[in-house]
Amino acid sequence: MHIMTVQGPIGPEEGGFVLSHEHLLCDLWSIVRSYDGILDDENLAITELMKYREEGGKTLVEVSSIGLGRNPQALRRISKESGVHVVMGSGWYREEVYPAYVSELSTNELAEKIVKDITVGADGSDVRAGVIGEIGTERYHITPAQERVFRAAARAQRATGVSIWTHTTHFGELALEQIALLREEGVPSERIVISHLGDRFGASHFRAIADTGVYLGIDNIGYEGQGYPPDEVRARNIVELIAGGCEDRLLLSLDVCMKHHLHSYGGKGYDYLQVKFLPLLSQAGVKDHQIVNMTVANPARALAFESRNHRDEK
Repeated sequence: MHIMTVQGPIGPEEGGFVLSHEHLLCDLWSIVRSYDGILDDENLAITELMKYREEGGKTLVEVSSIGLGRNPQALRRISKESGVHVVMGSGWYREEVYPAYVSELSTNELAEKIVKDITVGADGSDVRAGVIGEIGTERYHITPAQERVFRAAARAQRATGVSIWTHTTHFGELALEQIALLREEGVPSERIVISHLGDRFGASHFRAIADTGVYLGIDNIGYEGQGYPPDEVRARNIVELIAGGCEDRLLLSLDVCMKHHLHSYGGKGYDYLQVKFLPLLSQAGVKDHQIVNMTVANPARALAFESRNHRDEK
């Protein structure tokens, strides 16, 4: 079992403290129409990431999949210079930024592209993806194009063993439909991470999702305003989810993806979880060993997989 980083495989025990859903380099221009949504400065990313490392951060899952400006070689350089393990995503983000070939290739052909990212390297490089995602839906229903991407992701997962990270719009909408689709293709629940949960008032909203056995990504920590609640709401939801038996399936992260999220622009930074939110969890009654589960043990299980191809790692 290993975790595949942009610099190569590491043992699950080497992952340490993990941010499970982040962006170091991404381009959201097509979605937000603002320079705020463009992160393309490698040196700035290194500077920001080193603050995370100084607070004990060891690994970061970078889910800028195709359509979000993924840059494998740059991620390798950032990881090397910062001293933080970076796990890169594969697949296609949301329909608004799908490349044209998503509608031209078959599901199996799309799956082969993801498998190549994971087993050979992404975008003509030897930098290998370690997860599939983030792949997303919008609201109300899953479109045919989104279904094709999800089925391709599922088939690639079955071929490689890596986990799938999904994007949900509006705090879990269509999560159950995503899970049903992936499971129909044979993906085990323990290989699915549903992102952008924890932002509703009361954990009862997430009970049906939790009952499927997937990982729950509480990953908008530090967001507030424009439809997002204060962190106290997320903390209470985590307490409720732990009490409901979900401790071993919770992942915590910040979803940094805008310039205004960075310290350099007056934002929370990648160290916000350690500096601000974990003390809030402790005050809410969450024990130290439970925090370790959510930030070390759980992400290690979600990320670790056994190589299923002949290109064994060094």
